[in-house]
Amino acid sequence: MARRSTPRLFCLVLLPLLLLAVGPAAAHAQDTTAALLEGRVVDAETGDPLPQANLRIADTYQGTITNVDGQYTLALDSLPATVVVRYVGYESVRRRITADTPPRQTFRLAPSTVQMEEVRVTGSGNPGETIMRRVIENKQEWWPALKSYSVEAYNRFTLANDTAIVAVAESQTTAFWDAERGTREVVRSQRGTANLPGIAESALPAAELVLNLYEDNVGVFGNQMVGVTHPDALDYYDFTLDTTRAIDGRQAFRIEVEPANRLSSTFRGTVTVLDSTYALLEAQLRPTPSLSTPRVLKEVDITFEQQFSNFGGPYWLPVDFRARRDLNAQLSALISLSDIRIRQVSRLNEYQINEPLPDSLYGADGGGDEIAVRADSTVGIQALSSAQPDSLGGGPFVPYSQDEQTAYEQIDSTDTVQDAFDPGGLYGWLQDLGLVEEGLSFGGDADETAASDTTDGAGDEATASFVDVEGGLPILRFNRVEGGHFGLRLDLGVGPLGVTGRGGYNTGPSGSTQWSYGGEATLPLGDDTDLSAGYHYGIEPRYRARSRIAPLWARLSNSLWTLAGAPDYFDYFGNERLHVSVRHAFSSPNLGLALQLRNERHFSVAKSTDYDALGRSVTQPVNPSVGDGRLRSVALTATLGDGGLLGVLPINRLQVSVEHSDPGLAASDFDFTRLEAVADARIETFFQRRFRPNALDLRVDAGASFGALPLQRFGVIEASPQPYTPFGALRTLDDRPYQGEHHVALFWEHNFRTVPFELLGWQAPVEQDIELLLHGGHGRTWIDDGTEQRLLRTDGFHHEVGLSVNGLLEDTLRLDLTKRLDASGLSVGVSLLRFW
Repeated sequence: MARRSTPRLFCLVLLPLLLLAVGPAAAHAQDTTAALLEGRVVDAETGDPLPQANLRIADTYQGTITNVDGQYTLALDSLPATVVVRYVGYESVRRRITADTPPRQTFRLAPSTVQMEEVRVTGSGNPGETIMRRVIENKQEWWPALKSYSVEAYNRFTLANDTAIVAVAESQTTAFWDAERGTREVVRSQRGTANLPGIAESALPAAELVLNLYEDNVGVFGNQMVGVTHPDALDYYDFTLDTTRAIDGRQAFRIEVEPANRLSSTFRGTVTVLDSTYALLEAQLRPTPSLSTPRVLKEVDITFEQQFSNFGGPYWLPVDFRARRDLNAQLSALISLSDIRIRQVSRLNEYQINEPLPDSLYGADGGGDEIAVRADSTVGIQALSSAQPDSLGGGPFVPYSQDEQTAYEQIDSTDTVQDAFDPGGLYGWLQDLGLVEEGLSFGGDADETAASDTTDGAGDEATASFVDVEGGLPILRFNRVEGGHFGLRLDLGVGPLGVTGRGGYNTGPSGSTQWSYGGEATLPLGDDTDLSAGYHYGIEPRYRARSRIAPLWARLSNSLWTLAGAPDYFDYFGNERLHVSVRHAFSSPNLGLALQLRNERHFSVAKSTDYDALGRSVTQPVNPSVGDGRLRSVALTATLGDGGLLGVLPINRLQVSVEHSDPGLAASDFDFTRLEAVADARIETFFQRRFRPNALDLRVDAGASFGALPLQRFGVIEASPQPYTPFGALRTLDDRPYQGEHHVALFWEHNFRTVPFELLGWQAPVEQDIELLLHGGHGRTWIDDGTEQRLLRTDGFHHEVGLSVNGLLEDTLRLDLTKRLDASGLSVGVSLLRFW
């Protein structure tokens, strides 16, 4: 029986989460080993294993830790050597290793028997606070002098679902940290279970996943958490002395850590501080419930553990990092995933502190942006030439647990990671029935691209149609002019040339407009430049929905809504169009330019059907006529900034376009110049340390024209005719959008996230990630009297403000309470359920 592959949509949800598991962290492979010790570290009285015991070679930065069963592997580069084993609450053991020492050594640590004196700390008030103040002050003495370091480490990530281990990935890399330039690493070797076939050839970034809990700011899921030794930590935390322990005859204070404010980006847990030195020995911390995570993660349970040592020097640096991440992912009510459990263990050793780092890692001018590179890449490090790039060899590394060893032995290439996390919910049910297949997507449609070309000249990516699948699957849609549209799209690649062909049949009109056809060919002229030419004949929308997110769903949702008997959102016209475009992208600044020459023949089309699938006998509005004729024009579009992603990631962008048509230059039947500009910005307001801070989204959309602008080039201010309302549309404006020769609109929306509910102490909506938003829209169009009659629209101002609750049904349902304002004050109230 053929194996069922995982749909692309599911991969888009799961794979970003798996990067946490298959992106191992800093490590290296030992090239010369004089001796390899292995064995266990146990309690001398009970024989119980001591997990995460710290072993190091005296007077060096080399060492390792034990696994959960107290097992260890330690490489000695030269003999004789002295191994020191340390565990808080026990007496350390020092053992001399020579060439005659057996390679298997068991270290038995005795519990500390030192008589603990009464804790004495200078100062007044809470002793835990006093101790941590000393820790912070001590750190400020040596931390500024820490300019850079390199470190060799081993990392292992174990990925599991709610029943078993799914995959194991491990690596050895050399990591480089620079206080000014950030982190880079060289992957010396990495491997994984048989279901991770490409891991040996990859160079996955990993050092950034090994946190240093001693830092001022600690990054967790994009949040900047306040570290427990931050200069202002006493303002963010309550520190309470819990108990005292002993290590090598010295006191160690165990301090409870609790956030002073439940809304701040902080940790809770414990830290252990060495007396007199006032340095952290270990930390066991977990983010507070205020941790902000991607919306797909509905439940997150994270714990971090780390030990520190100064190895006889002034700097206290991590010797390990252990993390437990339990994630529950759910994308709306339609798709849910099995629980994702990630276990990480990292061993850090052989620090080189404040030594010059290879400039090649950061680029010749310090501007390199590759986080991780393979060992066989040119990185200017001679020692890496002997690294084995495709195998970890025999270690040394932190020994596997029994479950991990079994997983390595039993997992084969057919046990795919994707199958281990098959989606549940409605999507998974449809997949099990065979109604959702690999490759199905709501892709672009040439007709929608045509609409884009006739409105802003940007040559934007095609927007979604009803069903549009690359490779010959159908294009389906419905509207009041075309009726039912049944089409086909084929995408071909001929060397560097990309060719797209499309054709379709319309059930509504008669004559030549029963058919639509066309195609486009694109030829790359360089890494950042391409040339394209295209032809299209058929019926297309006279304007397009270009509000954020809306282009992805405009034709799809309009087809469904029109079939249900609602007014068709779009107006339509016939177009036979030939265009040639040149596009170029600049990396710095992030600027894109598109120059397009157009030769179009426009003609009016009439409404052909009032059909609705529910039998409501709705009469659709008449489709307005357009100015028939030949339109020849040149259009230039400049886009500066980042376009964001689906209205979720920040968007900061300015797009300006100009189109000119002149009978004297190209024998066009139209004479006009049209200018449009759209500016988007996201401003972080409150709780900026969070992954999703409170944010204010702004959009300004404006256009002006000179000459006799034809109706098919009018600007629009988006309306809200459907349950789905994107940002950038007027929520209280039903039916079709405002249109005019000139237009201007301002949209704003402040997302308070879950903070209002957190302030009230109402945990239920916080756990469901329900957000509170305040928003508004203001706009005006200018339109001449004759065109008003054809469009059944008037010009004038529109103002509205609203309050929305988002995420009522797993991010798909939004309760929107919006009020429309006019010159006389509050005039219209609307209470709507909106799909988001």
